[in-house]
Amino acid sequence: MVVPRGELDVSTCQVLAEHATAPPGSLVVFDLSRLTFIDSSGLGAIHTARQHAIKAGGTVVVTRPSAMVHRVFELTGLDIWITDWDPDWSGDAPMEPVS
Repeated sequence: MVVPRGELDVSTCQVLAEHATAPPGSLVVFDLSRLTFIDSSGLGAIHTARQHAIKAGGTVVVTRPSAMVHRVFELTGLDIWITDWDPDWSGDAPMEPVS
């Protein structure tokens, strides 16, 4: 589980990319509930993580974006990535690479 905080932009997306790696076949959950801002660099970092996970037989889930972050996903057509929260994910230890 990756739980970025604050802003996910050009100055912080590299940290997110470093924390979004997982073994082949893994589920990577991006819980965006603590994210206050995202720009194209942040979207690109999530997109890259998603591509790597899919190529490795895994899955990436984007969930719980704030209203402002959700709007950016809508405007870019990437809101199709957003999934409802699954309580089973709360047992995972979150990583918080962005502050």
